[in-house]
Amino acid sequence: MDIIFQLFSIFILGFIGGMTPGPILTASFTESLRKGFIKSLPIIFMAMISEVLIATFILTIFFSTNIPESVFYIISFIGAGVLIWLAVQVWKIKSVGGEGDIFDFKKIFLLMIFNGSFWIFWITVCIPQAFLLKNSIAFGQFVFLGIFELGWLIATTSLVFIFSRFRKFLIKNNYVSIVFKIFSVILVYFAVNLVIESFKYFFK
Repeated sequence: MDIIFQLFSIFILGFIGGMTPGPILTASFTESLRKGFIKSLPIIFMAMISEVLIATFILTIFFSTNIPESVFYIISFIGAGVLIWLAVQVWKIKSVGGEGDIFDFKKIFLLMIFNGSFWIFWITVCIPQAFLLKNSIAFGQFVFLGIFELGWLIATTSLVFIFSRFRKFLIKNNYVSIVFKIFSVILVYFAVNLVIESFKYFFK
């Protein structure tokens, strides 16, 4: 019974993670508005694959390497630059559809790997729970990863689907350009927040 509760708690943690506003959710909303819900799904899956790769790396090497917390705040400065770069591209969008992809796997992976908050969340929140599960069942840390990602996937996909239901309304009323600019500003907000949190760490 304890194991079932523990697994359910992990699923809820992943679900909450998927519901939390961030660059990936904003990118998914942007793509669902540009090309529809189905075309936004690759963004979600690319983000999940990126997170699985990075999280597997963290799970594998974390206890064999002593990584200073300051490293994750330093890489956040790079992450802020990536976010602003993407924000500029989103700002320029004036209509739905269009040729080419704004968010490919390389850009999504960069968003994840240079997000210091993501690393800190995994190391401080996820790693302890993953290793608690490892003590209960074989390969528990990877079971944790699978259940966490399932919760994240369900939450993120649900939110993007709900948002996509407003696509026709936004197109009909010519709000598309305004919404893209709002998304661009949100991405800049996340960039500024990364920089502020990093400065607060180094100058506390």
